[in-house]
Amino acid sequence: MRTCCQTPAKLILTGEHAVLFGTPALSMAVNFLTQCDMVFTDNTQPKKLSFSIALNDYRSTHHFSFLEWQDQIIQIRSRYALYEKNSLAIQTVCSNPVDLVLLSLYFFDTTYPLKKGHWDIKIQSKIPLGRGLGSSASVIISLLHSLYIQHQCPIIEEEILNLAQKVESFQHGHSSGLDTTTIFKGGLIHFQHKHPIQQLIMQNFHGWLIDTGKPDSTTGQAVSHVHQQFHHHHAIWQAFDMTTTKIEQAWQASDAVKLKEAITENEQLLENIGVVPERVQAFIKRINQHPNKAAKICGSGSIQGDKAGVILCLSHQPPTELCEEFGYTLLPLTLNEQGSHCEVVF
Repeated sequence: MRTCCQTPAKLILTGEHAVLFGTPALSMAVNFLTQCDMVFTDNTQPKKLSFSIALNDYRSTHHFSFLEWQDQIIQIRSRYALYEKNSLAIQTVCSNPVDLVLLSLYFFDTTYPLKKGHWDIKIQSKIPLGRGLGSSASVIISLLHSLYIQHQCPIIEEEILNLAQKVESFQHGHSSGLDTTTIFKGGLIHFQHKHPIQQLIMQNFHGWLIDTGKPDSTTGQAVSHVHQQFHHHHAIWQAFDMTTTKIEQAWQASDAVKLKEAITENEQLLENIGVVPERVQAFIKRINQHPNKAAKICGSGSIQGDKAGVILCLSHQPPTELCEEFGYTLLPLTLNEQGSHCEVVF
């Protein structure tokens, strides 16, 4: 049996970091796609599990017997236990890109035992890696969705997202579930921990993505740094909450002026928590000087170096000349309302 699953990327409109402290976030699915092709072959007796995994973006192929897979899982979980004891950095837990695939298989297997046989998995993605666009979450959702279809399991949204959050925590330390939820559902969502997810109406605002380059720190490092600097009840999280409310109200009312004002406020808060490098700040300041433009980073940012992943720029015209001056790349922003889509291929 063969399945093909396509999942989008995500872009956080507001709520980076703050969502982990219980404040709401707005996040949208964007049309950079990850594709997971999965083929299951039923082995003859004795039935055993084995895996072939091709990660086309890394030009790597891996083969695992059942025992080799189990050994890798034990090692990954041991590293994560050390991370939880503050004895290991989060970026060393998943030391190889294939680890996320192995973990996704493992957590699915804890809920619905994997069919015995050979699993041939190929993953390729159009999502720029390490830019705050949810490339890891997109891979996880594409794998889990494929496994549900392969096993003819009922698509229970809460169950899939719970598994995805567990896997993603091994990559980033403490997953809020925002990325995986956005990618699975598609469109624009209002997300808050322990609250029902709200799907918001898409609006026709003109936006652009600007790639400043891959941050020198990982999402996990940036999250850990912010947690150390700002405690759970710090006043800055209330400020993030108020700004998110302003952005949502302006979005719902199609008020471009107030939306851009609130986006600028959000950027200032992200600078205040120390995740926007100075060079990126200078670029955004140049954009925000224009009354009809607004920009902010979208993602965890960086606590090192001078790159911060992608910037969202709201503007009728792309800031082409400024991007050329800074050496940044302009990317098209196309929203994805479908979310994760998986089908059987005959």
